[in-house]
Amino acid sequence: MKRILLICAFLLALAVQAGAQSKQQQQQPVEVNGLVVDSDDVPIVGATVYIKDEPGIGSITNSEGRFKLTAKLYNTLAVSFMGYETAEQIITSAADVKITLREGNQMEEVVVIGMGTQRKVSVTGAVAVVDTKDLELPATNIVNTLGGRVPGVISIQSSGEPGRNISEFWVRGIGTFGANSGALVLIDGLEGNLSQIDPADVESFSVLKDAAATAVYGSRGANGVVLVTTKRGKQEQLKITFRSNYTISELRRLPRYVGATQYAEMANEAAVASGMSPIYNDTQMDIIRYGLDPDLYPDIDWQDVILNPTSFQHTQYVSAQGGGNIARYFASLGMSQESSAYKSMDDSKYNKGVGYDTYNFRTNIDINLTKTTQIYLGAMGFMSVNKRPSMGKKYSRTDTSLTDWIWDSQSKTTPLMYPLRYSSGELPASGSDSDIPPHVLLNYTGNTVENKSRTLFNIGIKQDLSMLTEGLNIEATGSWDSQSLYGESRYSMPALYLARERNQKGELILSEQVTEASVQYNSEAWNWRKLYFDAKVNYDRTFGNHRVGGLLFYYLESTTESGADSSMNAIARRYQSLSGRFTYGFKDTYFLDVNFGLNGSENFQSGRQYGFFPAVAVGWVPTQYEFMKRIKWIDFMKIRASYGMVGNDRISSVRFPYLTIIEEKTDGTPWGGSGVLTENRVGADNLAWEKAKKFDIGMDLHLFGDRFTMTVDYFRDRREGIFQERAQIPDYVGVISMPYGNVGSMTSWGGDGNFEYFQPLGKNFHFTLRGNFTLSKNKINNWEEATQPYPYLSKTGFSNDVQRGFISLGLFKDQQDVDMSPEQFGTVRPGDIKYKDVNGDGVITDDDKVPLFAYSGIPQFMYGFGAEVRYKNWTLNVLFKGTGNNYFLYGDKDGSKFDGYIPFNGGYKGNVLALAYNPANRWTSADYSGNRATENPNARFPRLSYGNNANNTKPSTFWKGNARYLRLQELSLNYNLHTPGLRKALGLQSIDFQIMCENLAVWDGVEIFDPEQARLPDPAPLLAADLPELLTRISPKNINYHEKIIHHTPRAGRPAHRVVQLPERGRLLRGHLLRRAYLREPIQHRALFQRCGEPAAQRGPHLLLVQRPRRHRV
Repeated sequence: MKRILLICAFLLALAVQAGAQSKQQQQQPVEVNGLVVDSDDVPIVGATVYIKDEPGIGSITNSEGRFKLTAKLYNTLAVSFMGYETAEQIITSAADVKITLREGNQMEEVVVIGMGTQRKVSVTGAVAVVDTKDLELPATNIVNTLGGRVPGVISIQSSGEPGRNISEFWVRGIGTFGANSGALVLIDGLEGNLSQIDPADVESFSVLKDAAATAVYGSRGANGVVLVTTKRGKQEQLKITFRSNYTISELRRLPRYVGATQYAEMANEAAVASGMSPIYNDTQMDIIRYGLDPDLYPDIDWQDVILNPTSFQHTQYVSAQGGGNIARYFASLGMSQESSAYKSMDDSKYNKGVGYDTYNFRTNIDINLTKTTQIYLGAMGFMSVNKRPSMGKKYSRTDTSLTDWIWDSQSKTTPLMYPLRYSSGELPASGSDSDIPPHVLLNYTGNTVENKSRTLFNIGIKQDLSMLTEGLNIEATGSWDSQSLYGESRYSMPALYLARERNQKGELILSEQVTEASVQYNSEAWNWRKLYFDAKVNYDRTFGNHRVGGLLFYYLESTTESGADSSMNAIARRYQSLSGRFTYGFKDTYFLDVNFGLNGSENFQSGRQYGFFPAVAVGWVPTQYEFMKRIKWIDFMKIRASYGMVGNDRISSVRFPYLTIIEEKTDGTPWGGSGVLTENRVGADNLAWEKAKKFDIGMDLHLFGDRFTMTVDYFRDRREGIFQERAQIPDYVGVISMPYGNVGSMTSWGGDGNFEYFQPLGKNFHFTLRGNFTLSKNKINNWEEATQPYPYLSKTGFSNDVQRGFISLGLFKDQQDVDMSPEQFGTVRPGDIKYKDVNGDGVITDDDKVPLFAYSGIPQFMYGFGAEVRYKNWTLNVLFKGTGNNYFLYGDKDGSKFDGYIPFNGGYKGNVLALAYNPANRWTSADYSGNRATENPNARFPRLSYGNNANNTKPSTFWKGNARYLRLQELSLNYNLHTPGLRKALGLQSIDFQIMCENLAVWDGVEIFDPEQARLPDPAPLLAADLPELLTRISPKNINYHEKIIHHTPRAGRPAHRVVQLPERGRLLRGHLLRRAYLREPIQHRALFQRCGEPAAQRGPHLLLVQRPRRHRV
């Protein structure tokens, strides 16, 4: 027995010693040299080689496909490369290894779609996938890179000012004239803002365009969905990425104005043409010409005073990515500092560092709790700091366009108006707001700083349920999203004066235009918070030739914000939805997708809060047939179609629109006493969902060994039940305000597509050609409005936001032509614009306005094309972007913005374009020029007028322009440096050096400004505080030209004034309430209402009032 124990002890000792030696051998590092090749034994350059579960240990194959790293025996070596399957090999010795990578199955390529991924071959919806490398540009944000790159997206960038230089974009154009036409943006499944994400954080970028692709998002996806997934940790060595960009921007397109002498010459011509004496006599002209009096006759180039020719942007970014079997991580930090082109005066106390800075961070962590359970932790933060001049106004988060005053001022402040300072030291002005010279607004009125921030935390868990049935898993996510805004302003206004003459002593006679206001301070804060939860069940399994998939998704969200103006608006906004998807595929040839959404909304009364919206899509891949496989040049073809219904509940900013609001007033009553109950708002208890019926048919095609790929789609979208304020309820119904109803209808249609052609020209040389297009049109099927006397005055039957105006017949040739033509507007002379009498009543009125063109500044057709050329480590990229016909009107939609375009439209206010100074571009009377040839019937400008010409400033085809353009959007050259010496010396795998030029050239017909700025904002709403001042400015002559009026009908228990809409034919409609205002002077109300067509019995003490367009007085 003892012998047996001794033998066992001896064997145990030997085993322990052998194990210790073996463990010691395993712990000893060995140098591994290897070669990575493909199935054809061709070395693969740039493959990632790393040790599993050993963060920080890895390498990249060199130009010969070789690598070298230090590892331990029995470690697992992993090798990955894009387009190939990952290979693993256990290290058993220090011998050289050769690893062969197999090409990935192209049929298994996946696409990010709603609530997950799907094999590309089985996708039946209209989905556009963007290469994330195309987004990693030194642009201000991702949004500015979409137009011309993504099929189905139309975008416009209408400003270059920091903080406002963010494009607007639409998926397949504008599909509704309701309250919400923008696409839903989801970042990692949560609603986000594309301008708040760094392009380098993006892992995938997809645009979902049809009902089948967006149905699982329910009402949120009615106008298309943009899906962004950010980078996650990987089971590989630690990878640190650093990027630094420095951008120099140059102002290339500004209107060119004339100098003082040329301005004075044209002012004299305009005055004479208007029947006045010349503005400047010969002595004054000499003073101007030789600069003898810089106080009264200066010569200032205001653009040179306030603008630098260049501005700068500096961005920096760093990220870390890696992980092992248990945990994987990704973290990033980024910042951007963007200066403006505004120039600071030396004595300015405020204009320091005007610009826009942003800061952002992101962390994504994935942890394997068990083999079947995984949790996800994510966080992101974004902050922007916008510094700008205060314009002498207190800060308000609703005033985002005050800097427009600077541009309005530079367009109306002439070189002769006043100097930078008078010689006696005073600052000049001719009025308030934009009548203050631009350098004063920019430098002497204080400064404003606006801080916006967003913080989002989310946690998710994913459980694999394959133990119950193969292919089944469940996920749940919760998030807390907080946004805040804090703005502060230190605003002041110096005393501003205007001098027009000198006294007998030669001293300036100054009149004060703006009273000095000392520095004041105000601040404003706003907070917003969203709580979000979702859960989904996924199923995907293959049974022989059959593949079945399913999704069930539920989400709930609650949003609150500060600053509510009523207890009702303080109630949290809550939404919930249940949606699902069933997919079936047979032999990767036939595919069926069935989707549904059951959405709930607060906007509808009980019993109507939920809407059910189904969608179905089919796909057919004929290249899976044997006879098609024999056609060698066709590699893949898929034909797909979808039809579905999507609901939209975001139909108004009004909360609970089905409720009627009753309020108590202290007004007196005809029966004595005080205190009455009145309706503040009439609810619409029959409201329902706005429905979008969407149809799409498309084809995907791969040819010539996958060297040519193409996707093309046709779509048609019919919107029904669009939310509108009712307009055809007669007065005798007695409603205090018009209720809302689902009465609008609109159809949009078009197509989009893209292609790519790849051509290798040798082992290290190849080029790629790319292109895409988007075409989107629409037509209003029903717009509720008062019955119009002529069909062309109705909005029904025409495009949304159609531009209306008069048809120009050219310029009046002579006085006989004026006398023989229908009555125009005001006093008309030869050289004025002649309009067509469309209805033949012998007088030109608003009834002669016709639809001129679709959309105002928003292109219907957008395209992009480009090329990429690669030679070894060099890459050259070029991208062109353009639009089709994109018409607009100089002077804006209503002709209210002609200052700085039509010479002397504002009298002594308004710069004169160098374009107008050219005699060939304007009509000049032969009596003035002495040459009959100057009466040019094809001139770009009518005869000069000193002051507003009521006839020539009407919106008409005479002022029609085309903002169609072709832009050289991008030209870049990149060199990738990766050598073994770089890694040994600096520990870097590679360095990219890139030079990029953007917007190098534009071919267009606008010339004066960038063609994308042709879309101007609509007039601002009338403010109640403006009424007393404006009531004195109405006359029977000008009611013809305006849009909004005040209907004054005092009744017991009713407000005395209501803002009402004046349609183009001049009839009264009801509108929303406005507080009481008072007359300063009597107005000829009877004549006004005769013009508007009101029955005499209803006239009484009525009052009409025009609307004040933004930044301009009537």
